Amino acid sequence: MLRKTIVTLVCVGCCVAASAQTGLESLKEKYEANKRDIEVVKEYVEALEKAKKGKEAERVTKEYMSRCPVLQVEDKDTYLLLNKYVFADPYSNVFEYGIYAMKKMKWDREDIPAGEDKATRLERLFRSLGSGVSGDNEIDKRYEVLMMLSRNLNKEIDKQCEPYLQDKQYVLPLYDSLKLERLTYLVNKGQLLGQDAMRLKLAVNKALHAGNYARVVRDLEVAANLNMTDLRDNYIVAILTVLSESTLDKELINNILSFVLRLRDREETAGGSTNYYNLLGRLYALVGDKDNADKYKKMGDAIEAERMERYKDLFEATGSN
Repeated sequence: MLRKTIVTLVCVGCCVAASAQTGLESLKEKYEANKRDIEVVKEYVEALEKAKKGKEAERVTKEYMSRCPVLQVEDKDTYLLLNKYVFADPYSNVFEYGIYAMKKMKWDREDIPAGEDKATRLERLFRSLGSGVSGDNEIDKRYEVLMMLSRNLNKEIDKQCEPYLQDKQYVLPLYDSLKLERLTYLVNKGQLLGQDAMRLKLAVNKALHAGNYARVVRDLEVAANLNMTDLRDNYIVAILTVLSESTLDKELINNILSFVLRLRDREETAGGSTNYYNLLGRLYALVGDKDNADKYKKMGDAIEAERMERYKDLFEATGSN
């Protein structure tokens, strides 16, 4: 009986898969004949996404956009189609226009389809989670696009501005004035999520490059006092660590030391996990306080050793990739 049931289920599954494949092929033929019709393209992309063929969906979307003027973005269906696949490159013209069009476009709430029961609605919502062209209503769709634009812009700003570890030392990315100018322009163009933190990182990077170290510290202090939630404490530690390797006057070193001690106290009160101690050890060494320099360096090294031990398997796995 069990064997018969399994065979039946397999047969049903094969029939469903075959039916889906036939439907996809039919949509492909329709698409090949009407590549400029947004409704046809949208229907085909949705079907590809449902069939877990994201690469093909991306190719079709980009192919459609390559044949359209950037003004086509003002069409709402086109805009939502592009969300997942085209608003990925902050240096493209369509990305900039995406920010502009999002502000300009009118977004209306949609009524729930008549007669839609709870199960059907849930299925539609789950399906929309993996899709760049659907959503519960237009307000949700607008927010999805806003998140996509903001996330991709922030990701590129982090790539250009955030220090990274190399041989156990923080180093800054190569300074590319043209890219940074473009990113600054985009951040100032629209109302994006995490906009203040993005602006700050760009300003700090510019000040570091110009050697205006007092401005760097001042900007970071303002951000910390405002408790800017989009700014991670690890970023502040990385920037100040890079700064501590530069030639600084004694007054600025003392200002940085005082600032980091305040951050450390706040972190301990909040029960956070940011390691300020290696930076404190470095700063105390710069002011000639050897006892505190050794003390905090040992504390920082102990925290890093414990962290490495705790996440050893993860570090080894990511390091081997």
